Amino acid sequence: FASFAPIPLSWKPGSSPDYIRRRPSKEGKELKALVIHDPPLPGPLNMAVDACLAAMAGSGEIDLALRTYTWEPHTVSLGRLQRGCGDLDAEKLRRDGFGLVRRPTGGRAVWHGRELTYSVAASSRHPLYTGGIRDSLGTVASMLVTALGGLGVPAAANPSAPGGGFGRGPCFTTHGALEIMTGDGRKLVGSAQARTRDSFLEHGSILFDNDQPKILDYTLGMTPDLAEAMRKRLAEGAGTVREFLPGADPDDLVPLIRDAFARWCGWSGVPTDHTCLDRRLLDSLAEGFAL
Repeated sequence: FASFAPIPLSWKPGSSPDYIRRRPSKEGKELKALVIHDPPLPGPLNMAVDACLAAMAGSGEIDLALRTYTWEPHTVSLGRLQRGCGDLDAEKLRRDGFGLVRRPTGGRAVWHGRELTYSVAASSRHPLYTGGIRDSLGTVASMLVTALGGLGVPAAANPSAPGGGFGRGPCFTTHGALEIMTGDGRKLVGSAQARTRDSFLEHGSILFDNDQPKILDYTLGMTPDLAEAMRKRLAEGAGTVREFLPGADPDDLVPLIRDAFARWCGWSGVPTDHTCLDRRLLDSLAEGFAL
């Protein structure tokens, strides 16, 4: 796993298009930042866009990227280290109109439905990378907690070590250090980060409603007792934005995340969408993420 992009990029460092905003950072250095918000997209294309952003960061084309998006159709994503289809019935998922992809980041299975997904990519030259993985997780979590608080959702980064899992169970059966929780200890945001020597990519799912138990409808090889216990954990152990704000829409949170990001890194510009990237490249990359 040496690169987030398995084929050469179609741009060269130094040929930044207009959508990449250049301005001095807090440290006085030129900051090349890209902010993207996308409409609902198929799972493989979502993963391809994120992989492209990480590759752009690794090549020096950008220093930092923030992206927010949703999924259509609903899709299960697996961590990059999970084997095969992760004990899921892929054929049944497809027959029922859902997608299945492998993320370029780690972690466990997530059902992407009624949520807002974010991704952050940073170059190895950027402080978000050089401070180490715990520092970067904490910084991103702080931005998200600020944004959620602005929406009226009480949330905090989990300070403890990972725990509470079911072995190879889905993402929302456990919690990791610095993942975002509700005040009563339920997991609100599931996140994972992957690093190369040139960049990192972090993904996270901010739940607006809890679709996570649906994964069990497509999971193979579980005993009835285990399935019941896992369904209870997924149903009761996850928190959602709409518990606190019943009418909230993912688009309500997007500008708050963007504002928190801008205040932290000094970005100032106009957001774009994935169409600013090379579509032929994205389509080629998407094939590698589909399962």
